[in-house]
Amino acid sequence: MKKITAAVLMASIIISCFAFIPAHAEEAKAVAHWKLQNEQGYFVGDIEKDNLQFIDLTGNGNDLVTRTVGNGSQLDIFTWDTGADKGESKSASALKMDNTKVLAEAVDPYNEGETSWTGGYTSGKYLETIKGSPINSNEFDEGFSVDIIVKLSPELDNDYNRYCGIFSRQGVIEEQNEPPFSIALSEWTDDANGVMGENKTWLQYLHCNYASKVNVEMNEITIGADGWHHILVSSDGISTTYYIDGEALRTIGDFPYLEYTEPDYSWEVGVGRKWGAGHENECKNEDAPEGMIRRLFAGSISEIRVMDGPIEPEDSLYYKPVSYSTIPGPATAKEYNPDETTTEELTTEEVTDAPQTDEETKNTEAVTTAADTEDKDETTAKADGTKPEATTEGEKSQGKGSNTGVIIGIIAGVVVVAAIISFILIKKKKK
Repeated sequence: MKKITAAVLMASIIISCFAFIPAHAEEAKAVAHWKLQNEQGYFVGDIEKDNLQFIDLTGNGNDLVTRTVGNGSQLDIFTWDTGADKGESKSASALKMDNTKVLAEAVDPYNEGETSWTGGYTSGKYLETIKGSPINSNEFDEGFSVDIIVKLSPELDNDYNRYCGIFSRQGVIEEQNEPPFSIALSEWTDDANGVMGENKTWLQYLHCNYASKVNVEMNEITIGADGWHHILVSSDGISTTYYIDGEALRTIGDFPYLEYTEPDYSWEVGVGRKWGAGHENECKNEDAPEGMIRRLFAGSISEIRVMDGPIEPEDSLYYKPVSYSTIPGPATAKEYNPDETTTEELTTEEVTDAPQTDEETKNTEAVTTAADTEDKDETTAKADGTKPEATTEGEKSQGKGSNTGVIIGIIAGVVVVAAIISFILIKKKKK
């Protein structure tokens, strides 16, 4: 009996040792990737018109299309900026979104001191995922991560632009009067003339459902209009961590998943929304069902990637740029049918050769059209020795450890304690 007990004790100890090694969740997969850059194949349309469409490079058909608000069609909101120089994901160009009060005043009937906050119109442009995009109904029930490479405008105005979304889930939950998910700017201080310059803005993370919400304004770090920055928001299914330029800023509990999935509403770039009821005197824009537009983003964006699962900073675009040897053509909008189980039938046109820059040739991936994504042949080129080693989208980034290992460890620990107690009782009985 003593030998059996000793064997059980030893086995329990061994199990507990292995159990506390984190068990990784399923590897994260790329859902959408947009390079908002002036490169052939990355977009279709004319930047001087309202028909820009940025291609989802993953081939999933989640293209971004241009939307205007107010008198935005009269303004040259979209132009090309110089490229990003932050981290390893450098680019030769980026989309500049000049949604500033300075520009809007030319077409908006402002009264003295009036802005979108105090009752004026908001005029400008933003981007949203095309109707019927698969991402619009994605629940992200295994966690998520969002990579953004962004630069702020020196003409950001605290009244006109505060609480503007950078990347958000369209729609407003009435009970919370907020979008269900938003990576945004909040307010900032010391903007005497409404011009950023040396002034700094705070970052905001918003995530809510019908019962409660997390609305975090992170004032422990400041980002000004002084250059490019990389933002990573990663959820491992337990909590969400916000990273700036590869460094952890804050970990936020609750709401690890995106519980609000209204397929008729899109994801969008460069806009902040509120529910219109009770705010009639604060903005003259249309009170749309998906939320009244009140804030537009002013700055430049080079790249956005969304993953269905968590990633660590070392697997983000800050360290591992991703390029494509071939890219899909533009997707076509598709009406959502609630009787269908998926919206992935959204089609794309023929594949186009992707542009290659010196930075992007570090690694490549063959990407087929959305209709063939389940059977696509992912290819990976050898990394060129940059730090850290480069990957492609097909190489799905490793997710953070889940809580499975912890649970197993607790169970094993209980077994160990029980075995020790049994061993002690047996020894006492022998005596």
